[in-house]
Amino acid sequence: MLPGYRLLRKTSLILHALWSPFQNRMTSTKSQLLSFQNRLMTLIQECRCEGTPPSGSSLFIPEDTFNELALSLACLQYQSNPYLRGYLDRFHSPPTLWSHWKEIPGIPTHVFKAYDWTCLEENERLRVFHSSGTTGEKNSRHWHSHDSLKLYEASLLQWARQHRPWAGDRLPFVHGVFLTPPPHQVPHSSLVHMFDTLARTCTASTTHQFVGEVGKDGMWQLPLREVAESLQRQTQAICLFGTAFLYVMLMDYLQEKSMTLSLPKGSLVFETGGYKGQTRALSKADFDRAVTKTLGVEPQNILGEYGMSELSSQAYPIQQQPGTAHAEPWRFHFPPWARHRILCPEKGHAVNIGETGMIQIIDLANVWSSMSVLTEDLAIEHGRSFQWIGRATGAELRGCSLSTDHFT
Repeated sequence: MLPGYRLLRKTSLILHALWSPFQNRMTSTKSQLLSFQNRLMTLIQECRCEGTPPSGSSLFIPEDTFNELALSLACLQYQSNPYLRGYLDRFHSPPTLWSHWKEIPGIPTHVFKAYDWTCLEENERLRVFHSSGTTGEKNSRHWHSHDSLKLYEASLLQWARQHRPWAGDRLPFVHGVFLTPPPHQVPHSSLVHMFDTLARTCTASTTHQFVGEVGKDGMWQLPLREVAESLQRQTQAICLFGTAFLYVMLMDYLQEKSMTLSLPKGSLVFETGGYKGQTRALSKADFDRAVTKTLGVEPQNILGEYGMSELSSQAYPIQQQPGTAHAEPWRFHFPPWARHRILCPEKGHAVNIGETGMIQIIDLANVWSSMSVLTEDLAIEHGRSFQWIGRATGAELRGCSLSTDHFT
């Protein structure tokens, strides 16, 4: 055997000896993550009221159960994600030293833009959701596998069924109109995937269609005349689904053409996704007034949701019930397998009820990415719910944000 070959062979054996234990640990951790996901999936599907449910929801997970799950998942993600492990070792402490989920630090959403922040191997990454982002911003990336998408959809559907328009024995509309582009045109949009998942649950007596388009510049748009004429022809209750900026595009067109629609009684408007710098932004009160004026939808039938591509769970307003005063700001709550905290941007501690801060979300359904996400959104703390205000300004972000260098 040639000396050079013997050296290469020896080096190979040494590297194999060093890598094998690490590879075995990774394989074991992957197995544990999958077991955690299966346990959580069962918990979500069988989640029922125990005692007095919070915030009017019929679903409830006891605090000690949530705490145990959160700490277990934190340990598994620490072992699986080298970026997370390096960050915690350098700036915080390992999860084994934590005793409560409120000790788990939030991972800023901008980290999803700089790294593939995932516990999935490359060959497991089936789908990626990109943040829509404010115009001109780099998009974040949230990777999913076949299994993680199943969990995402289970979480989505179970919580949506607790809120309008999906709550109840039957849907209150006969036709759903989604103002976004269809799924095949925007495969990386978590919002459209959410809409498509909800649309697929419609009964045989309920139809739906996606009417939006992707323009040559890559931006979402509407065939405004066709959509307006189609809405004019509706004779039974419908539900419109879309982002705030798509509604503004449609309403501005109707005003420009001096058109006022009167959608059939019982029709609904479901708004989510914000403005993304694509149109003028309206306050909730102004948005509601414009919808009522141009579309003829009653204020109590204007619905909403809070979500983001970096999460696997969504928040809904707790007061979305018939007869709710539309002028009251929405107060959002997450499902029992998620929690929120409102943090002081300068100090990082939780604010008191009634105070404003940055939103941190602990989402157990984010098994394969980051269970703890620190958003760039401001909100007012209300205990079991929060009132979303909007994106933080540069000053607040500088006060609480971490450089991507912290994760290398």
